[in-house]
Order: sequence, then structure tokens, then C-alpha cells
Amino acid sequence: MAYDLLIKGGRIYDGSGLPSYLGDVAVQDGRVVETGRISGSAKRVIKADGLAVSPGFIDFHTHLDAQLLWDPLATSSCFHGVTTVIPGNCALALAPCKQQDRETILRSFERVEAISLPALKAGVQWSWTTFPEYLNRLRGNLGVNVAALMGHCALRQFVMGEASTERAATPGEIHQMKEILKAGVRAGAIGFSTNQNPVHMFADGTPIPSRLATDEEIIELACALGEINRGAVQISRGSLGVSVPMRETVQLFERIASTSGRPVIWQSIAHRWDRPNEWRDLLDLAQQSLDRGVQSYPLCNARLFNNRLTLKNAQVFDDLPTWKTILFLPLDERIKAFRDPEARRKLRYEAVEEKKSSRFSRRWDLVYMINAATAANKHFETKSVAEIAKIRGQDVIDAFLDLSLEEGLDTEFQTSSTNGDEEAVAEIIRSPFVLVGQSDAGAHLIYDAGFGYATRLLGYWIREKNIMSLEEGVRKLTFMVASIFGLQDRGLLRPAMAADLVVFDPATIRERAAEMVQDLPGNEKRLIQKAVGIETTIVNGQVLVERGEHTGALPGMVLGNGNGSTLQAAA
Repeated sequence: MAYDLLIKGGRIYDGSGLPSYLGDVAVQDGRVVETGRISGSAKRVIKADGLAVSPGFIDFHTHLDAQLLWDPLATSSCFHGVTTVIPGNCALALAPCKQQDRETILRSFERVEAISLPALKAGVQWSWTTFPEYLNRLRGNLGVNVAALMGHCALRQFVMGEASTERAATPGEIHQMKEILKAGVRAGAIGFSTNQNPVHMFADGTPIPSRLATDEEIIELACALGEINRGAVQISRGSLGVSVPMRETVQLFERIASTSGRPVIWQSIAHRWDRPNEWRDLLDLAQQSLDRGVQSYPLCNARLFNNRLTLKNAQVFDDLPTWKTILFLPLDERIKAFRDPEARRKLRYEAVEEKKSSRFSRRWDLVYMINAATAANKHFETKSVAEIAKIRGQDVIDAFLDLSLEEGLDTEFQTSSTNGDEEAVAEIIRSPFVLVGQSDAGAHLIYDAGFGYATRLLGYWIREKNIMSLEEGVRKLTFMVASIFGLQDRGLLRPAMAADLVVFDPATIRERAAEMVQDLPGNEKRLIQKAVGIETTIVNGQVLVERGEHTGALPGMVLGNGNGSTLQAAA
């Protein structure tokens, strides 16, 4: 027989973690039909000598809910071997949504995920009310597969209206949310996400709706999944041990998982400069939950979160009260406040002297100027604020504020509070029960670009740092994710599994540096990120991306219980 596609002579990493082997892969009708030594013909043959062949990577922590409506490829994720994306994380989703709530739902993404409201308004063409209708809007126009979570903010807004940002839900409202959630999962959602991060808010400082939920409300919604025995729970509570108590919070994750009987994926384990050993305690707590037979899985990131900021748009200081108050002022009042000596005294105390943990590291040697707004200050680029302060003969706060004021608050800086200790990060990533992801693809568009988490894991951490086998790295990016999220025909390269595949060069695979482009709706800017060493990305048996270029195919599907060939054909 003539196969649709035949990949010849690659080294197969099948996603299970078993030793890799040399072989061929035959694809027919969107499925893997044979592996091993295959002599048949094919409509297309891909020669993979010297290359790795693996299941496509599953990016399980994205905010692509809106971007997929105008960008079916989910760029830049598709350039890094990602064949399935999971949007709807951190309680944020575009459905269900009543017509009168549309702008409120868009605004929930605006500050939390730093997605421009004008771009969202220009790019989101509403044609749905319910979650199944949103999924139907995606069907038939996707490059990658989509497995979507239902977000707690949208559920609360749909049921409670304006009260969703004011109070806890009543038993009757929780019952309504549960019924809507169950209907959505039956129609194709793969679970539910919630978020009580104390710094997640609308642009005016109002808490997002999910922050008003009680633990009992969250457990009840998780139990809705248990009642139909489907779906996973994704939850964020903020920086563990900083904004929320660590042990009690991990115990809550365990309680949610044990009460509902569904997997819980929680954020997150990372090295922090202000609490350099806390990640060890989190690993121990996670291990204890799993030892008790509870499906409670932490996630981690394989990269620094490089937060770009100016004093017009900074969010890294949001849990420092004086900074937050000033940064929410109109621009002229903000400038006046930054010049005030008494305000500076408070700012200095919170960002330098105070011992209380914060999202901001208070490491001014790790805050770098990356883009001066005036020619006179170009010589400071790439230098830390600590270095600049020494050169200018000032303390760090005066140097930081005066330099920004000289440039109309347009000076661009970059910093990271987490994952600076690579030995700690390596040990976190190595843990067999910690998911590797948190790309945040589709979010933080001018601050950061995390699309390349998979190529970084395989290139930097595995090839260059040798922290684990390539087989184990592929398992973490594929079968582990598919298993936890219930994507039963993905994540393994075996006969009868969906033909989501990536062909890559283990000797060169790596993420590229981020680039700023201006391609969003409304002509807005965003950071993109390309890759090295990804030869071919295949989705449902069709080549989607070849050497960094889209082939024109749109083979992606909406995954989940509501999907099927009939719905796909109808779309």
C-alpha cells in the first residue's frame, strides 16, 4: 500500500521514556500505522537520517484563547515542535460569555496576561455565547490542535455578573456554574482552571472574579469534573511562600485532587532569590501528596521569566503597596510622585530594605537596562541598575527613577526574580513528577516570549547541561502531559496513535532570541521567538511547518470529548 507519509531512518523517541531506536514511521489517514523497518511506498517520504523523531510537544500552559482566532498556527509555538496547545489557564477564558459581558471578559486578560485591549478588541470577532460555541468557532481553522480549559473568571461572570468581582458565590450560583462546567466538558473542554493570585487584577485594580472564590467553591467545581469522571484542574495561587502560605496551599491542592478524584496541576516550583531553598520544600510536599496516591502535579519552567518593563507599564512591583499605588496613577501624577522625596523614601524601603518576600527580587544587580530612550544614555545599555547607580554616584532607587524620568519613563529594563540558580533549576526539572512548561504563549506580549520552553529543555538543559536523557526529556514534553490531561490518543509514537510528530536535530535544537514585531490586530507589537533544529512539525498526519515555514496546511483539531470526524467535516 502507499502510505500518506513515511519518515525513514530516524531515531525514534516514542514518548514513553524507553530507550530510543532507529526506525521508520508510516502514517495513514492522520494516524501512525506502522513503526520499525518499513519497505512500502508513500505519497511523501521524509528522510530523517541523523535526526530524532518524536511525538509532537504539548504546550499545556498557554493563553492563546484570543490569538487562535486570528492566528490558527499559534505562532510562535508551532515553530518549536508544538502540535497541541492548551489555552484557558489561570481562570481566564473567552467563554461562556453573555453579550453584555464581552468587554469585561477581554479586560480580564488585559493586565493579568498583559495583552493589549485594543488588539483584543480588534482581533476578537464575537460569534458565541457558550463554551461549545467557542470551540465550534475554532474548528476547521486550526494549524495546531487545541485542548481548552474552561476558566473560572468566565464561569463566575456568566452566572453572577458584576457580583463576581464583589463577593463569594451562593450555593445556587455554584450549582449553576457546576452544570455549565459539566456541559462544557461533555462538549469538548478538557477541564477547569482557577486563579487566586493576589496580584492578578483588572487594569483599574479590581480583583479578577476568581479571586473572590472560596476554597469550598473551588472544590465544588472540581467535584463537577469528578461527577462525570473527566477533566483536569489547573490552579494558580500566586508565588507560593510569598503571597500565600506554602504548606497550607499545597495541602489545598491535595484536598482538591483527593475530593474530586481528578488530576490537579499547580503553579509552580521555581528557585527564588529571596527564598533560595524553598523549592526543595515544595518538591518534598509534592512528593508526599503523590506518595499518598493523590494526583497533584506541580509545574516548573525551563527558562528565566525575563520581565521587560518601563515605569509606564511595570507589573513586577505590584505587591509593593507604594509602587503599586504610584504605578496606577495618571502619567503626570506618576511623574510628580516619583520626584517626591517622601515617596522615594517609601519606594526605597519597599524595594531595597524591607525583608518581606515579594515578586520583585530586590536584586538591583539583576535589573538591566536593555533599551535607552535617549542617545545620551545608550552607554548604559546592558548594565545593571546597580552598576549604573555606581557610575552615577547614586543609590539604586535614585538612579533607577532619575534615569527613567530623564527619558519620560520610556527607559526599558529587564529582570527576573526566579530560576537564577541553574543547579536548583536542573534539580527541579529532573524530578520525574514535575511538569515542564509554563510557556504563557499568547500572553505578556511585550514583556517576554516563552514559546521555546521545549527547544530550550532539549537543547540547553539536555544537550549542553546533560541533566537527563533525551528520552526522559521527550517524555516530559509529550506522554506525561497527555496522560495527566487525558489526551488519550496523543503523546506516544505508536501504531493507532494520532500522527502528531516532530522531526528535530538533537545536535542543534535550541530556541532563538526573542524579536519584536508589529503583527497583532490593531497594528500592535509583540515578541516572537523562532527555533533552530526543528526540521518538520506534523499535525494529524499533515506537515504543518517545514524548516520554520508554514506549508499552508491547517490540519489542527479541537480535542476533547465533543470532537469527532462528523463535527470536523461539518466545520
